[in-house]
Amino acid sequence: MRKNICLAVMAFLSCTMLTSVSAQYSLTVESAPAVNVPGNTVYRLYVNMADASDKFSAVYGNDQQNLVINTPSGTFNSAFNASWSASGINPAFVAVFPDMAEDTYATIGLEGPATGTAADPSLVEDPALTPTISSYFVNGGTGLNVNTLTGGSWYVLNTAANALPDANLRVLIMQLTTEGTVDGTVNFQVFPLGVGADQQQISITFNGTGTFTAGGAPADVPGCMDATACNYDAAATVDDGSCATLDALGVCGGTCAADADGDLICDDVDPCVGTLDALGVCNGTCAADVDGNGVCDDAEILGCMDATACNYDATATQDDGSCATLDALGVCGGTCTADVDGNGVCDTNDIAGC
Repeated sequence: MRKNICLAVMAFLSCTMLTSVSAQYSLTVESAPAVNVPGNTVYRLYVNMADASDKFSAVYGNDQQNLVINTPSGTFNSAFNASWSASGINPAFVAVFPDMAEDTYATIGLEGPATGTAADPSLVEDPALTPTISSYFVNGGTGLNVNTLTGGSWYVLNTAANALPDANLRVLIMQLTTEGTVDGTVNFQVFPLGVGADQQQISITFNGTGTFTAGGAPADVPGCMDATACNYDAAATVDDGSCATLDALGVCGGTCAADADGDLICDDVDPCVGTLDALGVCNGTCAADVDGNGVCDDAEILGCMDATACNYDATATQDDGSCATLDALGVCGGTCTADVDGNGVCDTNDIAGC
């Protein structure tokens, strides 16, 4: 009887080797230059899940399905992470020893120690492996080949929060920091919709960066393939009909057909297609309204605007300071201050006795 490391003993995982492969699951390898380890590149391997309720169970290898990681230039392993997993990357130490964040490690959905309802992955392995899984991720090396009858696996229970994918439906399974390239074959088990009885065991071969499906074939990448479109995706391999053009406001895929006055307000909602004059009239001709009285300066009517004045001008739009009052003789704007005897002659001009 085969004595493979049974996935059943690792919390609800089955020993049954499934031959069917779900095309819904794929592997993405991303890379970025190492910031704190000069000359190195940090590779991250993610399993792409099909549904937010899918649960990731394990990464495994044995003599039937070899787990192979090739890093011919060796790997960087921080001396400050004594663990084979991300559980040894203490956030408090990363600030002091920043190269810890670029350590080579195995994981299931974690970049550091588990918190809350998450769980650090567990490891079972054949001690006869050379190197063992733990040794490769602690001490480094040019490769890992889990190919014995017993094999090895790292796993989490399906009750762990990190068994679920992230917001992008991905689960991080390892980080490799190396001066060279990476390639290999990864075997993993998932529970579609979180149902253990529907387990799927999938084997994917990868080479460098990209997204890979079973058999190592690059997965289709939907997107806009028209280089003239504003949302052109150079990585797309299948045109998904999403190509768009800039509208009149420069919005990719926008609906504005025209912005004739270039004020960044679409003409169909613009209260004035053109310019407002000094009176706020759309496309009006008034150049100035200095006093802000709502009458264009070149149309102003000067006059007295005091209704109590004797020379009040009801048509005036701008007061010219000419307002006057009746004097003692009833003359508008006159200078007579008194006519005590009321004889119609200003007292200053009146002859005594007359």
